[in-house]
Amino acid sequence: MSMKQQTLVQQLHQTLQKMLGHHRQLLDVVREERKALVDADLKRIQEMTYQKEALVESIRNLEAQRLKLSAELAVIWKKPLHELTISNVIIAVQGTDQKMAENLRGTYNALIHIIGRTSDQNNDNKLLVEKSLEHIHQMKKNVLGESVPHSDTYNPKGQRSNNGGSSRLLSQEA
Repeated sequence: MSMKQQTLVQQLHQTLQKMLGHHRQLLDVVREERKALVDADLKRIQEMTYQKEALVESIRNLEAQRLKLSAELAVIWKKPLHELTISNVIIAVQGTDQKMAENLRGTYNALIHIIGRTSDQNNDNKLLVEKSLEHIHQMKKNVLGESVPHSDTYNPKGQRSNNGGSSRLLSQEA
């Protein structure tokens, strides 16, 4: 492997390590977001959202850097870019630099694992929010006396219908 190839592979590994660090931070933020959701701490939820957005943007920038490095390797190795996955880079490197191949493989596996955990936690947070909103909507219906919605305020004869029997927060007599 030429010096240029070694440099590109090392830069690729450094980029993957930075991505791994950012994904670890993202996992921590998503876990904190869960705590804020459970506590209904709106300020903290907003802070976590801003942190997530910043980390995701940073990860996108690192991904663009990774693609640029992969494109340079693809030109040198005379392979199409879409075939130059991290797994294929590892295979190409292990014949000449076993230590770098192991480092790439370890970072890549850790990255896949962290991304999976982050995705799972984020999906759990999404379900929590959806269930909370469903619960709030049901409470609103109960408070407003709309547990069985009455969309027909007039009967077929054009006269106002009496929605007696529905629950109300305040008595009509008051």
